Amino acid sequence: MMRKNIKIIWYLIIVLWGIHLVQIIFPINLLSYGIHPRSTHGLMGILCAPFLHLNWNHLIANTMPLCILLFISLTYNSKLTISASIFIILMSGLMVWIFGKPASNHIGASGLVFGLIGFLLGIGFFTRELKALLVSILVGSLYGYAIFSLLSIQAGISWAGHFFGFVSGVVFASFHRKD
Repeated sequence: MMRKNIKIIWYLIIVLWGIHLVQIIFPINLLSYGIHPRSTHGLMGILCAPFLHLNWNHLIANTMPLCILLFISLTYNSKLTISASIFIILMSGLMVWIFGKPASNHIGASGLVFGLIGFLLGIGFFTRELKALLVSILVGSLYGYAIFSLLSIQAGISWAGHFFGFVSGVVFASFHRKD
């Protein structure tokens, strides 16, 4: 099980870094495939944006927390993690497309990172299962500070991507509520 989870993470890293290398090596502008709010061309970005990064610093900044959060989440429940990740990418991407700043381009895996934070924090709250609560406490201690970044807007950083990623993760966790 552990090997399978690590393989999944490695495949994702290979895809993320491979796409970035292609963008650098070949004279093509993949960044134009980000989410462009309320633009028909920008709809494609809902699927593409998480795999596109502006530069190496951006890619590295997303890779480390993504690997850690995916490892924790896959260890908790691999099937639920795959479903959560798909939901987070689609829902947060759609919300950024609807509500994002006009004439902007949203790229990067940070929406998924914040979505996983929201999912892993929320799953303990909504299920009230010991394993889920321990996961929530672990993620809260590792990444709880990141929630405070949702309170500030910085130029060049997709606040909408972070915010709607987090909300999408919490919403997905709420689907697993135990009454």
